[in-house]
Amino acid sequence: MLKKTAIAIALSTLFGATVVNAATLEQSDNGDFASLYGEVGVGGYIATNPDYNYNELYDTKGYVDDSFATMGVTGERDKFIYRLELDYQRRNWRGGDGEFELAIDKVYIGYRFDDHQWVQAGLTDTAFDRYDHFGDYTFNESVKTREAGDQENTLKYEAAFDNLVYGVSYSYEGKHKNGDAQGDIVNGYVGWMSEYVSAVVGLEGRGGSDGESKYGKQRLAGFGMRVKTLPHLFFGVNGFVEDEDLSTRKSGDVYLNYETFRNMGVTLTSKYELNKSTDIIASINHEQYESWDVESPNYDYTKLEPEYGKARRWGSLGVNYRPTKGIELSLEGRIGEAPEAAYAYTRIYF
Repeated sequence: MLKKTAIAIALSTLFGATVVNAATLEQSDNGDFASLYGEVGVGGYIATNPDYNYNELYDTKGYVDDSFATMGVTGERDKFIYRLELDYQRRNWRGGDGEFELAIDKVYIGYRFDDHQWVQAGLTDTAFDRYDHFGDYTFNESVKTREAGDQENTLKYEAAFDNLVYGVSYSYEGKHKNGDAQGDIVNGYVGWMSEYVSAVVGLEGRGGSDGESKYGKQRLAGFGMRVKTLPHLFFGVNGFVEDEDLSTRKSGDVYLNYETFRNMGVTLTSKYELNKSTDIIASINHEQYESWDVESPNYDYTKLEPEYGKARRWGSLGVNYRPTKGIELSLEGRIGEAPEAAYAYTRIYF
C-alpha cells in the first residue's frame, strides 16, 4: 500500500500550493513516487505609480504584464527526495527589461529521515523563504520581506511536527536575483502551528561581497502570525527589520565605502471566507527604507527626488475567487502611496 502520509508531507512541505493538483507519474507499494505539477498565470500591475514605485518594477506605465508559468517534477525513491522545476517569467524587477526568460528555478536532491525531518542540497529556496510572508493574506504579497529566496549551492534542513516547525539553511557564495554577489548566506525559522493562532520567526545574515558588488553584510529579522477569530474570519500580521550594508562609492571594478541602511515594513491583513469559493481580503501596509529619507546621510539624489519621502503607506481590498479546483482569479485595488492602483491575475494549477 502506498505510504500516503509520507507523500502528503513531502508534497505539502517541500513544494507548496502548486502541487495540490500534481499528477502522479508513478508510485510503488513502498512509498516511492514521481509527480508532475505546474502553474500557468496571466495578469499584472495596473496603473503603476512612478512616485511610489521605487524598488519593485523595471518600468512604470499603465499596465505591466506579470504573466508566469512553471512546470516541475518531484518525487521520492528509497527516502531520497528530488525536484526539478522550470520557470518562464518576466524580468520585471528593477534593472530588468520586462521580457520573458526561461530559467531553472529549483534542482535538488535530498533525504527524508522520517515523516518529520528531511534535508536537501542544490538549487532550492533558503529556509526562511518558506515562511517569509506567513502573516500576509494578500494575493500578491504586500510588503516584501527581502530574504534571500532561491539560491544555488544551498544545504537545508527542515522539520515539521504536530505544532512545531523549524529549519535552517546555508548558501555558499549567494547571489542577488540580478546575479550580483552577496557572499555566504545563513537563514532559518522556527514556528508554532495551531488551529487558532500560528506564528513564525525568521532570521537571516549574509557575509557580503567583499567589494565585488554593492551588496555588503546584512542582518534580517522577520515575523508572521495568523489568528482565526471566527469560523470564517482570519487576521494576520507580517513584518521585517533589516540592516543592510551597501556600497556608496566605486573605484574601477571595486565597490567601496559600505554604509549601513535600516529598512523595515509591516502588513496587517484580514481574510473573510464568504463561501467555499470566495475570499475577501484587506490590508494596511507601511514600508520605509533609509535610502528614501532625504534627511539621511545616505540619501542618493541621483536616484530619488527629494519629495519621495522616507516612508510609504497604503491599503488594499481584493477578492479571490476559485470557480473550481485548481483555478484562482484575483482582483485587488489599492489606495494611498501604493506602487500601483490595482493587481489582476488568473492562475491555473495542474
